[in-house]
Amino acid sequence: MQPGFDRVVLELVQVARRAGLRVSPAESLDAVRAGALVGLADRARFKAALAATLVKRPEDAARFDRVFESFFRPDAGGRRGAADRLRAEGVSEERVEALRQRIEAAQVAGGGGALSALMEGGAELDERIAAAMQRAQVGRMVSPMQVGLYGLRTLDELGAPAMQRALDDLREELEADGEGELADRLAVQLETLRRRVRAQVREAFERNNPALRETSRAARLERQALAALGPNEVEDVQREVRRLGRLLRDRLERARRRSRVGVLDARRTLRLARRTAGVPMTAVMRRRRRDRPKLAVLCDVSDSVRAASRFLLVLVYAMQEAFARTRSFVFVRDLGEVTALFDARPAEEAIALAFAGDAVNVGASSDYGRSLGQLVERHLDSIDRRTTVVILGDGRTNYLDPNLEALRLVKRRAARVVWLNPEPRSSWGFGDSEMARYLTHVDLSASVRSLEELRAAVTRLAAKVGARG
Repeated sequence: MQPGFDRVVLELVQVARRAGLRVSPAESLDAVRAGALVGLADRARFKAALAATLVKRPEDAARFDRVFESFFRPDAGGRRGAADRLRAEGVSEERVEALRQRIEAAQVAGGGGALSALMEGGAELDERIAAAMQRAQVGRMVSPMQVGLYGLRTLDELGAPAMQRALDDLREELEADGEGELADRLAVQLETLRRRVRAQVREAFERNNPALRETSRAARLERQALAALGPNEVEDVQREVRRLGRLLRDRLERARRRSRVGVLDARRTLRLARRTAGVPMTAVMRRRRRDRPKLAVLCDVSDSVRAASRFLLVLVYAMQEAFARTRSFVFVRDLGEVTALFDARPAEEAIALAFAGDAVNVGASSDYGRSLGQLVERHLDSIDRRTTVVILGDGRTNYLDPNLEALRLVKRRAARVVWLNPEPRSSWGFGDSEMARYLTHVDLSASVRSLEELRAAVTRLAAKVGARG
């Protein structure tokens, strides 16, 4: 067995514990023995042997898989030396060999040896980096903010400053011989090494702190612009948006329960107490009549906000579940109702159909004025003092009539008008944005570029609706 094998397995066990696996000291020793029996030649057998000793519950299997794959992540081709890269870039074997000989002869400030490792790459450079990380005490990092600091310490321990000085001296010789181009190429490889070291330091932190990594990722998703999320992040954010819908529903249900209980009517309670010699035996509650709130939601599904609208439609779907009486609409140039669609179909299917043009022509140009006009013409009678109207869109009218009068009529009949805009407030009112004018007929507005901002807006909305019913 290779030297240090048991240390590697025990480090994996430590990471697994940080990730939430329950591993006893006896099981750690069993993992070392099992791994030693099967060896490292067959990765799948080695993984299965460790899983057999460390995984006790079915729900821990996926967690162990993530820990193992992260811990033993391959270097993805980063082990190639500068010599191989120079050959791949078309530098002849003769010139590469001459450069190697110059480097081996250069022992300036101890940097020549390090440059030799850079030229060869492979196991020698791997060992130098691993030793430098150990001397820099990378394992003591407790925050992702320390990655840069420990990266610099590792580079210092690796001898990167000495390598740079050796390269500067070598450059003079190469330029004198008309080979300055090789010095430039070697400088690029040295910078590649610096990036590689920083990446390995970050990976070491993430590998040793899986819980902190997940926390950091969650915090980043909170602040990331909805329109800039990657494919692997969309589902996580959609899940959080669905939770926001449930938060809104629960907040309203608590408000309704409080209204049913009522508040103490002190005057009537004391009046009733006269029958019992002034001792209040029965509390009289004053119940305030609360109308169940209604909701009308309009969501822009045009191309300009399409990336953010997929999340806003998830919120629309969740709102329709949260309110007993909800009417949901989508619009681009025209307004189309999707209430029945959202009632009859699962969320993903309903949203996909809405984007596919099931309700409106999604390929048309945005026309807020026309859509608001259709809302007034067709549905104004359904809006009353119990209705909260929520508009989700950027307010960009393509320089067409914004139809402020239609929004004014909606505001006059509704309990409140709420506008959630996926653009930053700094862009409202510029170009074809009519937000500055629309806001004169809006009770509550918010920028919802990120999950964090969307969460804050939904919390404010729940407070408004819950307070006034």
